[in-house]
Amino acid sequence: MSKGSFYNPHHLAREIEKLEDYYILNGFLDAQITDSLSIGEGTIIIVLKVEEGKQYYLRDVTLSGNSVFSEEDYLEIIEFQAGSSFNTFKIRENLIEMLTLYQNNGYPLINIKDSVVVADSVSLYIKVKEGPKLNIGNINIQEVEQIPKHIISRELIVDSGEVFNLANIEESKRRLYETSLFNSVNISLANVNLDSATIDIDVEVIAAKFRAFDMNMGVKQGIVEESRNSDPELSVGLSGSWYHNNLFEKSRRVRIETKISSIYPSIFIPQRFNFDFFYVEPWLSKFRIPLTINPFFWYVDYVDDTQENFNNLAYGLRAVMTYRWFRRIKIQSLAEWSKSKSSGDPTEEEDLYQEARKIGFKFTWDKRDNYFYPHHGFKFVIEPEMVGYFLGGENNYTQLQSSFSSFWNLFGDVVIAHNLNMAVAFQRDPEIAIPYVKRFFLGGNSSIRGFEQRMLGPTVDGDPLGGNLRLYTNFELRFPIYDILGGSLFLDIGNLWSELDDATISDVEMAVGAGITIDTPIGPARIDYGIPLGAEHANKTGQAHIAIAYAF
Repeated sequence: MSKGSFYNPHHLAREIEKLEDYYILNGFLDAQITDSLSIGEGTIIIVLKVEEGKQYYLRDVTLSGNSVFSEEDYLEIIEFQAGSSFNTFKIRENLIEMLTLYQNNGYPLINIKDSVVVADSVSLYIKVKEGPKLNIGNINIQEVEQIPKHIISRELIVDSGEVFNLANIEESKRRLYETSLFNSVNISLANVNLDSATIDIDVEVIAAKFRAFDMNMGVKQGIVEESRNSDPELSVGLSGSWYHNNLFEKSRRVRIETKISSIYPSIFIPQRFNFDFFYVEPWLSKFRIPLTINPFFWYVDYVDDTQENFNNLAYGLRAVMTYRWFRRIKIQSLAEWSKSKSSGDPTEEEDLYQEARKIGFKFTWDKRDNYFYPHHGFKFVIEPEMVGYFLGGENNYTQLQSSFSSFWNLFGDVVIAHNLNMAVAFQRDPEIAIPYVKRFFLGGNSSIRGFEQRMLGPTVDGDPLGGNLRLYTNFELRFPIYDILGGSLFLDIGNLWSELDDATISDVEMAVGAGITIDTPIGPARIDYGIPLGAEHANKTGQAHIAIAYAF
C-alpha cells in the first residue's frame, strides 16, 4: 500500500503479515505488529505499532537418527554458523534440499522433523527417520487408447531394479510431456515391499488431442529466420497451423504453419510471409535424439523512413537433431540448404541469388534457477557454423557466436545480471562478401540499448551494412517496484566492425538507461530507455525499446 491509494483491509492484513515474516526471517521471533486507523475527511491514516522483541541467535544444532549422511553434511546443507541470526524459513528450505538429496539416493520414505528450544538463544533439534534404501520394483503403466505402452515406457529413464531416484522420475515426467501426447502426467509411489526392498511406481497419463487446427494473432518477441544475427524484434502477426502429434500411432509429429507479420512499429503493413512444414521423428533407432525435417519458405520486405527498401526471398530445407540432458544441457546439430534472392540498398551484386549449404552446432548449458526471472546461476551458449567449403554452394565462410550470462541475487528480488556476447566470421575469399542477411548486426532492445535496431556499426547512406566482428557486454540491476511492476538500471558496452583488423578500443560505444518491467504469465514485458554516451552523441536523443522478456 502507498500514500494516495485506496484503503483495502485485506491488502493491509497481507502487508502486515509480510512485515512480520520479515522480522521472523531475521531472528525476531516475538515480533508483533498491530495497526490502528485514524479516519479523516476522505482519508484514512494507518498507524503501525511494531514491537520487535528480542533478536534470537542460533546457538547449536542437535542431530539424531542419521546414518546415510554425516552431521557435517547436514551442517553444510543448513549453512549452520554459531551465533548467526536464527532464520527459520532458510533452515526449512535447506532441510527440503536435504530431503531431495535422500530421495535421489534411494530413500523415498525419508522423514525429517525439526524443533527448537528458545531461551536466550535458539537450539535446533533435527530428528531423522531415513527408512530403508529401496530399489524400483514394478512399473505399472496405464493403458491409453492409440498410444502403445512402449511409446510411454521408452520415455522413462527409470527401470525395475534400479535404485530409487526422484530426479530421474521428474525427468521422466518432463520427457512424457515433451512428446505432446499428454495433457496430464502423474508418476506416483505405490506398494512398498520391505522383504525385497523395492517400491512400485504407477504411471498415469491423460491423452491430449492428436490433431488440431489453430489460428493465432498477437505480439511476439523473437529472432526471425531472415535476421538471425540481429537483435530479437517485436512483431505483430497472424498465424495458422495444422498439426498431428501421433502419426501412425508412433508419436511422430507433423506440423504445417503459415504466418504473416509486421515489425513494430509498422504494424499495419505486412512485411513478412513464412511457410514451414515440420516432420519430427522423436527417436532415432534406440536413441532419444529427435530429428526435425523442415522445408521452409519466406519473403520479407523492409521499408525505412526514407522509403528505401530491402527485400529477401528464400526457400530451402533444414534438418535438426537435438539431444537434451535434463533441463540443463541441450546440444543441437543443423544441416541446411537454402536458395536466397535479395535486392535493394545496401546490398551488393554478390548478394543476389545466393545458394548456401550449411552445417552447424549449438551447445547450451543453462543453470539458471528460473527461465523468465533468473535470480542466480548462468547460461552459456556456443554456436559454430560453416557454409560452403567441401559442402559446395556459392559462398564459403564460417561463423562463431557465443554468449555467457550470469546472475547474482543480492537480497529479496534484487538481482545483478551480466552478459558477454561475441560473434566472429571468417571468409575464405575476401572478395566475395557474406550475404547481407547472414551478416552480424548490432543495436536494439537486447544488445546496445540507446541505438536503433541494427543501426550500430558500419552504415552506408544511413543503412546498416552489418559486419564480421561483434562484441558487447551488458550490466543490469533488476529490482521490484510495486506488485507486478519492476525496474532496471543498465550499462551496455560494445560495437560492430566490418573486419577483425578494424577493431579498436576507441570505437567502443556505451549506453546507459533505465527500464520498467510488467510481470505477465509469459514473462516480463518491458520498456527500456537508453541514452548513448560520448561527445559524438551529445545532440542525439535517447532511444525507447519495447520488448518481451529480459534483454538476456
